[in-house]
Amino acid sequence: MAGLTVAYFCLLVAGIAYIVHLLWGRRIIGYGATATSFLGLVALSVGLISRGIESGHWPLASTYEFSLVFVWSIVLVYLLLERVMGTRAGGAFALLIAFLLCTYARFGIPDSAQAPQPLLPALRSLWLQLHAGTAAIAYGAFAVACGGGVMVLAGEFTSRQRGAGDTGLPPLPLSDRFTYWAVAFGYPFMSLSILTGAIWAQVAWGRYWGWDIKETWALIIWLIYTLFLHLRAIRGWGGRPVAVLSVIGFAVVLFTFLGVGWLARRVGLESLHVY
Repeated sequence: MAGLTVAYFCLLVAGIAYIVHLLWGRRIIGYGATATSFLGLVALSVGLISRGIESGHWPLASTYEFSLVFVWSIVLVYLLLERVMGTRAGGAFALLIAFLLCTYARFGIPDSAQAPQPLLPALRSLWLQLHAGTAAIAYGAFAVACGGGVMVLAGEFTSRQRGAGDTGLPPLPLSDRFTYWAVAFGYPFMSLSILTGAIWAQVAWGRYWGWDIKETWALIIWLIYTLFLHLRAIRGWGGRPVAVLSVIGFAVVLFTFLGVGWLARRVGLESLHVY
């Protein structure tokens, strides 16, 4: 679809522009990066809406569709935080993640799996939008938090190498708050995803929790970010420890999204989430 192609190249251009802005601090390039990211978000929105109309259902029913909504969520959450936090430095990391994930969707998923398909009977439920949609938003926020965590770690490293104030990155407290607010944004959506999934399972199969492999890993994600918020808010931790935890958390998100299905097929596990 044209909208998805335009979005892909917008993500590429925006990611490069954010990196250039981070390295050289040209304000006009920063404005261009933000504008291109917003254009990519609009194009991706149009593409997803068009796909939903073509397939007759919300674009959340396949790995390809979820990947695109995942990318959409990353860009949306990042732009919101850029506006609120007043820094564009995170775009060099968050837009790179979005571009790589979009590249996987375009080139890593077979063409046959990218084609719109009728919705399976088990997925013809309002709970699909509530469960998968909230998961995609949570994943997007956690991707942005990972970018913030990398920004914290890069800031600490370059501060030691070049001296404070000569890193091209925002002050470490700002990077730390950026990471925290990204997690704080995504955490309620992750909680809603688990809750709506449990309710859907009860309605469809008569049980709230079945220790399905993906259910289990979704719970692990929730526990990691619960620990993040606990350490940050209750213990007062910041800087490198919680930045590392945000990166680890997103690695678990990626494994849950991409690796769990492969693992289940490889070892012959049955799972309602493998498709």
